[in-house]
Amino acid sequence: MTLPRSGIRLRPIGLVVMLLALGLLLGACAKSAATPEAGAAEAAAPEAVAAEATATPTAAPATEGATVDVPVGVDADGNFYRGKLDAPVKMEEFSEFQCPFCARHFAQTESQLRNAYVATGQLLHIFRNFPLDSIHPNATPAALAAYCAGQQDPKLFWSMHDWLFANQDTWSAASDAAAQFRAQAVAEGADGAKYDACLTDVATQTHIQNDLNEGLSRGVQGTPSFFINDFFISGAYPFSEFQDKIERALRGEKPAPTPTPLPQGVEFYYVDPARPGFTYDGSPTMGSAEAPVLLIAFEDFKSKDAAAYALEVEPTLKSKFIDTNQLRVMFMYYPPDAPKAAAAAYCAGQQGKFWEFRTALYKNQASWNDGDAATLTGYATALGLNEAQFTSCLTDPATLNAVSYSYEFAQQQIGVPTAPSFLLLKLSADGIVENGRGIEGTLSLADFEQAIRDIQLPPTPVPTQPPPVSQAQLASMEVGVDADGHFYRGNLNAPIRLVDFSDFQ
Repeated sequence: MTLPRSGIRLRPIGLVVMLLALGLLLGACAKSAATPEAGAAEAAAPEAVAAEATATPTAAPATEGATVDVPVGVDADGNFYRGKLDAPVKMEEFSEFQCPFCARHFAQTESQLRNAYVATGQLLHIFRNFPLDSIHPNATPAALAAYCAGQQDPKLFWSMHDWLFANQDTWSAASDAAAQFRAQAVAEGADGAKYDACLTDVATQTHIQNDLNEGLSRGVQGTPSFFINDFFISGAYPFSEFQDKIERALRGEKPAPTPTPLPQGVEFYYVDPARPGFTYDGSPTMGSAEAPVLLIAFEDFKSKDAAAYALEVEPTLKSKFIDTNQLRVMFMYYPPDAPKAAAAAYCAGQQGKFWEFRTALYKNQASWNDGDAATLTGYATALGLNEAQFTSCLTDPATLNAVSYSYEFAQQQIGVPTAPSFLLLKLSADGIVENGRGIEGTLSLADFEQAIRDIQLPPTPVPTQPPPVSQAQLASMEVGVDADGHFYRGNLNAPIRLVDFSDFQ
């Protein structure tokens, strides 16, 4: 999911990679262009898996945490599911069996989801195939194997599903993978003849291709990807990320709506003259709009490192850099652990007390729990806020949307990996990013000060490349043999001499 905000504009001096400095590869196998070799492998798969298997089946090792039995079946579209068909939340997983990040999700997160939500009737888990044959040649044969075992009994699909992920290392690069799949399917209880017939059935391959096409039409670009009612997750995130989306879906919430586009030529981090103290995207900001350096802070109010930065580092930065118009600070909500506290800070900001409320949250970090409305309201009252207005703001869906939007933007358009993280940007007079640095985690005061001073220096100029030498210019150059018998081209008296040791092959 790409949010339609204005992006950070950079001078064309190779600084685009600056935005990637914060990014980590969030576990996902990315789609790439198909190759003839991949297509050939897919076409050959049915015949390969039809061969009589000789491989010895192995048991699937236990995943993290004990799992409980849940109902399984096939829905009206022919997709395999776990859970109650009438569960209030539906999670469609687009995955592939050879993707290592999909296996990570299976090993680390899936059993937790099954126990907490599927087994309790709150979540329906539907599996969809998204094989990336161009990078995983055994992905489609594995998908065919699980599908064909499941045509005999949905329980066999899920048995194969679990086995394929748990034993991925043993078959992903194996030349006899198809034989291993057949042996395991038969060991699980599948009829070998029916399994073989299913592999060569055109309808089987059509179903896998239809899943792939459906994923592409819905914006899936890599695996694993998940649609949780109206929410989308791309990558092997921890259980907490799924829990957040599922709980929000259970409450009937929707993803943050598409925002109003920014005015032409305006970036999200520009100070909004109509709302002093806020940027155009509604984020709190502190310092002069004309400051040449911008520090964007991505914070979670339950992060101890974020508290240390706000209470111990930022006050000195304020006196040395912010108050002297050298630095502006912009706050963005990144609250995986404290979304309700973030909403409370947002509401305090609506009454002009964001920074004071933020300080209260960090100073009293050990004294409140996320969702403790009474304590959070107490902090608001102590700051002189209108309690009725604050309480109304907390229950306004627009508040959570604003916080969620900031969080999703930080994750998906900037690649923020953790809280706190920072973007330190050198801006030109017209607000264009000239230089930048991503900081994952936090720094000491001395290191922050040094980073600010470093970024204030002019960027290293990119050398101007001379125009290429034409064939006519080469032909007109002086050539000869020097005193040592070496061939040369150019002026023998040139101030710089280039000796080329080379091999024509």
